[in-house]
Amino acid sequence: MAKLKIAQVGCGGMGLRHLYGQIESQRVFDTFDYAAVCDLNRSAADHVASEAEVGLGKRPAVYTDFDDMLDKEPGLDAVDIVTDAGLHHVLAIKAFEAGKHVAVEKPIAITVRASMRMMEAAEKAGRVLSVSENYRRDPLNRLVKAILDARALGSPRMSVDMSLSGTRHMPHGTAWRHIKTRGGYMLDYAVHDADLLIYFLGAVDTVFAETRLWEKLRLVADPESDSMKGFYGHRVREEIELEGAVECSSEDMVSAVLRFESGVVGHFAKSAAAPGRSIGGSTIYCDDGSIGLPGSRSGNPPSITRIGSSKDLDSGELLSLAPSFKLDRLTAPLFGGSEPISSYDLTFAEADRKLIALELEDFARAILDGTEPECTGQVGLDAVALTYAFLESGHIRQPVSFIDVAEDRVNAYQSEINEVVGLA
Repeated sequence: MAKLKIAQVGCGGMGLRHLYGQIESQRVFDTFDYAAVCDLNRSAADHVASEAEVGLGKRPAVYTDFDDMLDKEPGLDAVDIVTDAGLHHVLAIKAFEAGKHVAVEKPIAITVRASMRMMEAAEKAGRVLSVSENYRRDPLNRLVKAILDARALGSPRMSVDMSLSGTRHMPHGTAWRHIKTRGGYMLDYAVHDADLLIYFLGAVDTVFAETRLWEKLRLVADPESDSMKGFYGHRVREEIELEGAVECSSEDMVSAVLRFESGVVGHFAKSAAAPGRSIGGSTIYCDDGSIGLPGSRSGNPPSITRIGSSKDLDSGELLSLAPSFKLDRLTAPLFGGSEPISSYDLTFAEADRKLIALELEDFARAILDGTEPECTGQVGLDAVALTYAFLESGHIRQPVSFIDVAEDRVNAYQSEINEVVGLA
């Protein structure tokens, strides 16, 4: 079988992680030919190409212009977009018009409207659009989903999702995470939580949120600090000259109540501006007990406590709650076989590359088999819409209907962003 020829666009920290996912994918599945990389920053593209040469035994072609790459690589089957969110729709639409299939890192796009334009372009071209929402692909989140679907603890009643921490320094030293018109903190981080909430609990009806921008000035991390090394080390301070601090325009706190169509009530709180004691964790409360979600890529088992007990279930008891659960055909070879698992012993980086390999292979199977990927454009749009439902509600200080946000009827908060990216 001929390999699918793929190019990666974007060679920053996440781009490097996608390369490592490609290396893992080719080790296990060998479906792709990693043919080219593209980034405006030549040194970053060269860095990823050199890493690819070591990991894959072949150096991909290097480009700094997307249009040039499309012209000079006519045999490309697919493009993997790992750039700033504001460029996702621009690059994806060009790729679809050139007849390429597209995988795109989360969020699918910078606004709901941009997401819709991508989906329209994919449909018109008859090409696959796959979104890299990988938290749901963690085998332990799959186990949680199986337990919920089996109603092993009865029906869900309430979810509590909290992540509160923060200093005045920028997470990972990346200024764009604090600039509204480049997506901002919530779109980058909360979109993961949004996808998981919908994955576990179904469609959302209404959201009522309070939002704030507390830290209006973020300090720049030392490029030699631990938070700046590893994935981000080759891209430190490349975009702007950082002189100690960055002016922020993106909200750094959300506190929300959600009503799901099923009747489940959700409580969601996320902040990068909560100095002092950090609080984090997600729990789903059901008729007969609770499920504490495992941290994605942690390898830790879900914490399940039955009504009337103070002790979490052990590994065997966890698996007994979902007797039909097993690893699917794509996950199994990455995580040790088809037998069900309730934990795994991998570092974050090891688990990360396996999950990226999984989403890449799912993308490949959709192309080759003519099926839909798990995370379609609609899945990606729903996660973006729920994230913006928090921000839209906080902006107008009223509850908002999820479907009104998802269909771009409520978009006051997004209007400035749409104008900046040419979608006003």
